[in-house]
Amino acid sequence: MNKNEICEALCALPGGAVVRRRKPFSMPLVMLFAGAALIVANRIWGTELNNDLRSALVFVGGVLAIVGLMTTLARLFGGGVPYHTEAEAYLRYEELYFDRKWLREVASYVESGDVKRLRALERSRVPAVAVALYATPDGRFSAMQAFEYADLEYRPLSGLKVVNR
Repeated sequence: MNKNEICEALCALPGGAVVRRRKPFSMPLVMLFAGAALIVANRIWGTELNNDLRSALVFVGGVLAIVGLMTTLARLFGGGVPYHTEAEAYLRYEELYFDRKWLREVASYVESGDVKRLRALERSRVPAVAVALYATPDGRFSAMQAFEYADLEYRPLSGLKVVNR
């Protein structure tokens, strides 16, 4: 299962239904500035605070600042994520794992584009049969492909099926 290949196929759909788009920078920047503010607060009021509180401020502020910085850099230099233009929503990626006994059902549900029945099947922790699923949060658009795990690799059971409601 190659998420990049599926994502490229989605972006190549006619009509520009799915495009690559960067997620907003607002939350990572808020985390970065909140972490920096906690570190500055420790520096300003350091003598008035006890050592435990100072350590907690530095630790929490440092973690927030590092996570905010890394997320901002990933969003800045990353390739973007699939965005459905009609639904105005980012596509969520999900992998569904099933036991080998559901092979025929999974393949038929993917070919027919029946996401509800696919989600209703009994899941497994072992990915003998896997479905890579991109979907909008409201379920208006979904794209899926079924794979079978054999000989230490995933082999496609079906082509990429796009369902637009």
